[in-house]
Amino acid sequence: MSTFTFASIDVIPRVLQLVVGLLGLILSIKARSRGVSGLMVAAFVLMLVATAAGIIWRFVSVNVPSWASSGGLSVDEIQWIFMGVGIPLDAVALLSWLLVAIAVAKSGHPPRYPAGFAPNPGPVNYPMTPQPGFQPPQPGYPQSNPPTQQPPS
Repeated sequence: MSTFTFASIDVIPRVLQLVVGLLGLILSIKARSRGVSGLMVAAFVLMLVATAAGIIWRFVSVNVPSWASSGGLSVDEIQWIFMGVGIPLDAVALLSWLLVAIAVAKSGHPPRYPAGFAPNPGPVNYPMTPQPGFQPPQPGYPQSNPPTQQPPS
């Protein structure tokens, strides 16, 4: 088998990850329209960028033997290239997972609203005026004593 065939087999899981990331991006954009945090959208965008760059890098790295045989690059230089490409790709992937973790942790908390802007602020005229047939409310916490029973006579 050729190195291109091995590279093609090697990227199959990454292509599946790309499909799942695309579905996640679509779902997170739909959730964003319902008020969910934009961190999840950013996380999926970073994941897609890192995965696509990883797939491209895998096919570019197929030519490494020709880089070394042409005499243009030494083994140390090739290792520096791989490290120079690998570290940023891993950092972007790590950042995307960190954003996912923050978005999930943030979604577990109720949203915070400034004073007076809550979705259900409660009754406007509290305490309400007494209804016909009832006494007006007394200030404080009155003790309600149950009526005493009279012995039968």
